[in-house]
Amino acid sequence: MTTKAYEFVRRKKRIRKKTKLKIFGLCFLLFAIACFAYYFKVVCPVVVSLSRDKIHSLTTSSISNVVGDVLRQSNVGYGDLIKISYSVNNEIELIEVDSVKVNLLIRQVTEQVQEKFDKIKGQGVGVALGTFTGIPFLYGMGPDVSIQLVPVGTVKTRLESSFVGAGINQTLHRLNFVVSASVGLVLPANTQNITTELEVMICESIIVGKIPNVYLQGSLI
Repeated sequence: MTTKAYEFVRRKKRIRKKTKLKIFGLCFLLFAIACFAYYFKVVCPVVVSLSRDKIHSLTTSSISNVVGDVLRQSNVGYGDLIKISYSVNNEIELIEVDSVKVNLLIRQVTEQVQEKFDKIKGQGVGVALGTFTGIPFLYGMGPDVSIQLVPVGTVKTRLESSFVGAGINQTLHRLNFVVSASVGLVLPANTQNITTELEVMICESIIVGKIPNVYLQGSLI
């Protein structure tokens, strides 16, 4: 074989090798893109959906415990938060909230729920390894993989009141705390935020007498 022929063969082999490498690289890139797409479009929604109930249960329990502890410690009742003024004809003229006491309760609940949520940082929820395949019949199979949870943003607490008819000339007045908080579910290359809003009753009482329309149509708070 002449030198020219030998060089030609070598050049041809190099071209063939480069072509194979390019094809392999392209296939690998397409495979990686397909895996990422499958992960974000199929696996993530499944994992988040299956974890959502566990996270809601955890956050709901935390919020309920905090509100219960705050109310027990403060030992407040309906009469401590609401003042009803009557006219000379014994008709209801004014229903007002003790804003100082209410704001103190809101601050206590918000701070303590935030502290409790800060402590869940590093905790996780268990998701079976088979779930990460995205294949339905493998859900719940295999050992659990712990997915980290982190608090997201600040806890928000607000007070709501409601008036409900409870009989002739009687109205049930109820005060509720509405607490909302978000927890981040930390997945590989992705974080999903799950928000829980829980309404917890503070106190309630039956008011005898006609409630002014301003309260029935609007809000006391």
